[in-house]
Amino acid sequence: MEVSEPLSPREARRLQRIQVSREQILDNAELIFGEKGFHDAGLREIADACEFSVGSLYSFFPNKHELFQAVLMRRGDAEQQAMRELTQVDLPADRLLVAMAELQVLFFREHPGWSRIMLSFLAPGRSVTPPQGGLNEWYRLAYEKAMDIQAEIIARGQADGVIRRGNPQALARLFSSLVSSFHLMDPEISERPLDFEVGDFLDFVRSTFSVPVAVDR
Repeated sequence: MEVSEPLSPREARRLQRIQVSREQILDNAELIFGEKGFHDAGLREIADACEFSVGSLYSFFPNKHELFQAVLMRRGDAEQQAMRELTQVDLPADRLLVAMAELQVLFFREHPGWSRIMLSFLAPGRSVTPPQGGLNEWYRLAYEKAMDIQAEIIARGQADGVIRRGNPQALARLFSSLVSSFHLMDPEISERPLDFEVGDFLDFVRSTFSVPVAVDR
């Protein structure tokens, strides 16, 4: 097996600067896309926010579609990785499912620019669709993987007798719909918030999917 030579200190510093610059672009693009949407956000505005030239921006991303895709995929992939890691926590499946809902709520709150972009796809009556290219396929695959992760927890809980009966994939989709509905009214990120606290929402998830505990009389 061929062993690659270690990077020189100069090359390591150069790669580190590239990575820092790329993250800076993504951070600013996320906020601007979240505020203005894909069509109204301009590359010059994003470049100015980074204190870069537009030409420098093109050296990282060939066009606005590619930049927008990178913005969505960065957070989306990180959220899914966090979901996978949560499945390894030693908790009963019914509590794990509630923890999964909380993870997704908090992730959206931690990344408000990204969450506003995502909410533009979820809001009822909105005609916003992701730009064409690889994003639609990524979105489809990410959704399917998320459903598989959630269905795995549900199936485990059904086997243990702590989660209600039903097709695990169907229940996973219902679970996801509930989380999306909360995002759309979450007082911390929604443009149309409603008075429904996250603790109340998690109680609702718990009561919806958990098997009631029998009380001896």
